[in-house]
Amino acid sequence: MIGVTPARVRPALVGVLAFIWSLAATAIMGSLGEPVATFQPPSNNASQDAIVATNCRFGAAQVPDALESRPWLPTLAAGWYANFTPYGGSLPGVEYVFTARLRQVRDGDIRYPEYTVLPPLVDTYEEDGVIHPGMKRYLEANPGAIWLIGNEIEIDNYRQDNIMPDLYAQAYHEIYHYIKSIDPTAKVAIGSVTMATPGRLQYLDIIWDTYQARYGVPMPVDVWNFHLYILAERTMSPTPQYADGKIALGTDPNLAYFSTNDSTLCPSPDLPDIAANDPRLDVYCKAEHDSLRIFSEQVYNMRRWMKAHGQQNKPLLLSEFGTLYRYEGGQPDGTCAERPDEFGQCMHPVRVSNYLRRTVNFMENTRDPELGYPRDDFRLIQRWLWYSIYTPGLIGDSSKLLIDTYEAYPPGSPDALSMVGQAFREEALAHATRNLVAGSAKPAVAFVESADDVGDVLLTATFRNDGTYSIIDPFVVTFYSDAALTSPIGSVVIDPTETGPVTGCSWIEDDLTARIVWANLPVGSYRYWAKIDSAGQIGEMTEGDNVTTSGVVGVYDSGQFAYRSYLPLAPGE
Repeated sequence: MIGVTPARVRPALVGVLAFIWSLAATAIMGSLGEPVATFQPPSNNASQDAIVATNCRFGAAQVPDALESRPWLPTLAAGWYANFTPYGGSLPGVEYVFTARLRQVRDGDIRYPEYTVLPPLVDTYEEDGVIHPGMKRYLEANPGAIWLIGNEIEIDNYRQDNIMPDLYAQAYHEIYHYIKSIDPTAKVAIGSVTMATPGRLQYLDIIWDTYQARYGVPMPVDVWNFHLYILAERTMSPTPQYADGKIALGTDPNLAYFSTNDSTLCPSPDLPDIAANDPRLDVYCKAEHDSLRIFSEQVYNMRRWMKAHGQQNKPLLLSEFGTLYRYEGGQPDGTCAERPDEFGQCMHPVRVSNYLRRTVNFMENTRDPELGYPRDDFRLIQRWLWYSIYTPGLIGDSSKLLIDTYEAYPPGSPDALSMVGQAFREEALAHATRNLVAGSAKPAVAFVESADDVGDVLLTATFRNDGTYSIIDPFVVTFYSDAALTSPIGSVVIDPTETGPVTGCSWIEDDLTARIVWANLPVGSYRYWAKIDSAGQIGEMTEGDNVTTSGVVGVYDSGQFAYRSYLPLAPGE
């Protein structure tokens, strides 16, 4: 089975689905390439069940070869994770982001206008006599989840999704509408490109324009996302050849950034990291792999592209970043045995930790009213995912958050954090904020048999955590019958140890609710308000936004209701 209609299936291409299953098992690590690993569900561990506060902005990638690294997510204060497959699950306070994997159907160098998707767009399917869950099962079991449609979709290799942009537009349309038909609350994100370089943005242009031309409407995207690696895309030879980042499929090779081994074409590491000190802006040197200047340029490139396409009011996830160049045989002086940069230096842990801190502080503190997301105080990036928790001897091991012997420690032990992992945790905690924000008091209605009877009404107040750090301590929500909050109706305790952490980043998450019964109300109309954390138990950034708007309540005589309108008054009437 593959996730397209029968007219688009090529029965002669045997084994495509099996290949896609193996593709999803790959440890996804940017565009440099890596060995294929077999994916298995992570084992359960008792420590994973403990409720821990995490920072919803900070995420970490888990690779299949490091299944036992998952218990360290709460230790790192990481509020979300991805493994670039549809196979994973959330921990208390740690959200799992799903990835639907795509692949254009190929026979050698011949590309067909067809694609496969994992999981297939069905309820269940059979392969080799085994029944597997299709996407419908995952959607039904995980309502409201974020789904990334593809991973590094523009890269021409056998490990990423490798799909031409015009075909991706069709695939996205079919997958998006399938997801929404099963779970309208799901949040669908476009598949990531590896960088926001001119060539990659042209790839997005082709997707966007193809979708508009084919379906007559702008491409519907709930959440935008991209990866950010600083990798040369082509060699300087007259006939373009792939460099580490590769030329984006279907794009103009002349837009690609060049590679070099010539240090005279690279900015000196002894000079400030500004464009004026860069001899060739169209060259991406290995020495620039951790350039904050280029990192920020790419973030702005992506946000400008979104603005130009009417997408400023959408959140943007940086769904993978870090350092991909290895630090094998690294020495204290910053040199190493494998692939040093043009100045003989490598991705030393101190260098990588500094890169992590500088990029995080840029994303946390940079606001731009002309480009940023309005609901997040105009920040450019809403959430980010560091690659990775642990990368066992593969490309990207310079950015691993755990030491090589982490499995010798109790699951989740902070003693197993690498220098980079310690920097990650420190930054996640340093930027942790909590802020309960009240929403609305919902209208409520009750009917009684006669005008002399009294009724019970279920009151509902919405709220959210507008900060970044999840709330794990109990707090009280009190309902009142007056705007001055002097006449309490009653209170309810919100206990995250029972209901789950009150996570932040509420510009993506739905509102939470508190409920209480207002008992023995005579026939008539009433108003009510609710105050979140009425006892002041939670330390917050702002205490003045904890009271809901007013809600209206109506108790009606059902015998009279057929002859008169007793609709609740709208606010202000």
